[in-house]
Amino acid sequence: FKAAAGNPVFAGTGDSSDWDQRIRERGYILVENGVYHLWYTGYQTKPDAELHLGYATSPDGIHFTRYPDNPIFSDNWTEDIMVMKDGDRYVMFAEGRNDIAHWLTSEDRVHWTGHGNLDIRKMDGNPIEPGPYGTPTVWKEADQYYLFYERNDSAIWLAKSPDLTTWTN
Repeated sequence: FKAAAGNPVFAGTGDSSDWDQRIRERGYILVENGVYHLWYTGYQTKPDAELHLGYATSPDGIHFTRYPDNPIFSDNWTEDIMVMKDGDRYVMFAEGRNDIAHWLTSEDRVHWTGHGNLDIRKMDGNPIEPGPYGTPTVWKEADQYYLFYERNDSAIWLAKSPDLTTWTN
């Protein structure tokens, strides 16, 4: 790989009055019908700044236009985003405050409904121990969803779910 000329291709505005003065961590791009859809985390450089979800599109993956009504989701701290198309809806997995993963759904890529923190269980059905579980990545095979997530920044865990509501390690 070689860095593209003109990097970065998308950055925070740099304006301290903007909600996305800075960009944080992992954003996510999904290409559909030749359009690059980017979800990203914006924040301001001030103490206790909240992290919110922004959206931008591009015809080429290089020149992005921010959605005019950003942030598109501010009900919950949202970073380390991952989005998948699942039937007629979009499903987002993200890390929230204190590195706790949560999930959201949308019919149009812009208006998101939060469904709370991921419910991850041990094989015996009991919840996993309290503590951080973030940086979620999900894929679907047949009728099963698989989740990679991190615990305490020390290991990668795998859980599965038939319906996205309860996950089993």
